[in-house]
Amino acid sequence: MAPTSIAEFWTAVDSYCLRVTGSVTSGRRTPARNRFVGGSARSAHLEGLGADVVPDSEMPTDDRHAIATELGLRLIAEGDHDHLQPAGWSPAPTQET
Repeated sequence: MAPTSIAEFWTAVDSYCLRVTGSVTSGRRTPARNRFVGGSARSAHLEGLGADVVPDSEMPTDDRHAIATELGLRLIAEGDHDHLQPAGWSPAPTQET
Protein backbone atom coordinates (compact mmCIF):
# COMPACT_ATOMS: atom_id res chain seq x y z
CA MET A 1 0.00 0.00 0.00
CA ALA A 2 1.31 3.43 -0.94
CA PRO A 3 2.22 5.84 1.86
CA THR A 4 -0.61 8.27 2.56
CA SER A 5 1.30 10.90 4.55
CA ILE A 6 4.68 12.56 4.45
CA ALA A 7 5.71 10.63 7.59
CA GLU A 8 4.73 7.29 6.03
CA PHE A 9 6.55 8.22 2.82
CA TRP A 10 9.80 8.98 4.64
CA THR A 11 9.50 5.78 6.69
CA ALA A 12 9.22 3.85 3.40
CA VAL A 13 12.20 5.77 1.94
CA ASP A 14 14.27 4.92 5.01
CA SER A 15 13.39 1.23 4.59
CA TYR A 16 14.34 1.44 0.92
CA CYS A 17 17.71 3.00 1.80
CA LEU A 18 18.43 0.27 4.34
CA ARG A 19 17.57 -2.49 1.88
CA VAL A 20 19.56 -1.11 -1.06
CA THR A 21 22.29 0.39 1.16
CA GLY A 22 21.75 3.86 -0.23
CA SER A 23 21.69 7.48 0.86
CA VAL A 24 19.14 10.23 0.27
CA THR A 25 20.72 13.06 -1.71
CA SER A 26 17.59 15.20 -2.22
CA GLY A 27 14.27 15.48 -0.42
CA ARG A 28 11.90 18.41 -0.04
CA ARG A 29 12.90 21.31 -2.28
CA THR A 30 11.98 24.95 -2.45
CA PRO A 31 10.70 26.12 -5.84
CA ALA A 32 13.98 27.99 -6.37
CA ARG A 33 16.14 24.92 -5.64
CA ASN A 34 13.88 22.75 -7.78
CA ARG A 35 14.32 25.12 -10.75
CA PHE A 36 18.08 25.29 -10.13
CA VAL A 37 18.43 21.48 -10.35
CA GLY A 38 16.14 21.25 -13.39
CA GLY A 39 13.23 19.61 -11.56
CA SER A 40 9.72 19.50 -12.96
CA ALA A 41 7.48 22.42 -12.03
CA ARG A 42 5.10 19.81 -10.57
CA SER A 43 7.77 17.71 -8.82
CA ALA A 44 6.92 15.52 -5.84
CA HIS A 45 9.95 17.10 -4.14
CA LEU A 46 7.98 20.34 -3.80
CA GLU A 47 5.42 18.59 -1.59
CA GLY A 48 7.93 16.63 0.50
CA LEU A 49 6.93 13.45 -1.36
CA GLY A 50 10.01 13.02 -3.54
CA ALA A 51 13.37 11.54 -2.63
CA ASP A 52 16.51 10.91 -4.64
CA VAL A 53 18.60 7.98 -3.44
CA VAL A 54 22.09 6.92 -4.50
CA PRO A 55 22.80 3.24 -3.81
CA ASP A 56 26.27 2.51 -2.40
CA SER A 57 26.67 -0.65 -4.48
CA GLU A 58 25.34 -2.22 -7.64
CA MET A 59 21.94 -3.86 -7.40
CA PRO A 60 19.91 -4.80 -10.47
CA THR A 61 17.23 -2.25 -11.34
CA ASP A 62 14.56 -4.98 -11.32
CA ASP A 63 15.47 -5.82 -7.70
CA ARG A 64 15.29 -2.15 -6.69
CA HIS A 65 11.91 -1.84 -8.43
CA ALA A 66 10.63 -4.89 -6.52
CA ILE A 67 11.74 -3.39 -3.19
CA ALA A 68 10.17 -0.02 -4.01
CA THR A 69 6.90 -1.65 -5.08
CA GLU A 70 6.77 -3.71 -1.89
CA LEU A 71 7.14 -0.48 0.11
CA GLY A 72 4.39 1.31 -1.85
CA LEU A 73 6.85 3.49 -3.73
CA ARG A 74 7.28 4.30 -7.40
CA LEU A 75 10.89 4.08 -8.52
CA ILE A 76 12.13 6.10 -11.46
CA ALA A 77 15.71 4.97 -12.18
CA GLU A 78 17.47 8.11 -13.41
CA GLY A 79 20.88 6.62 -14.13
CA ASP A 80 22.94 8.23 -11.38
CA HIS A 81 20.19 8.03 -8.75
CA ASP A 82 16.79 6.54 -7.95
CA HIS A 83 13.88 8.94 -7.69
CA LEU A 84 11.18 7.71 -5.29
CA GLN A 85 7.66 8.97 -4.75
CA PRO A 86 4.47 7.33 -3.43
CA ALA A 87 2.99 4.84 -5.90
CA GLY A 88 0.05 6.47 -7.64
CA TRP A 89 1.06 9.99 -6.58
CA SER A 90 0.14 12.77 -8.92
CA PRO A 91 0.52 16.49 -8.38
CA ALA A 92 -2.44 18.57 -7.32
CA PRO A 93 -4.10 20.23 -10.28
CA THR A 94 -2.88 23.69 -11.03
CA GLN A 95 -5.35 26.50 -10.59
CA GLU A 96 -6.08 28.66 -13.60
CA THR A 97 -6.23 32.39 -12.83
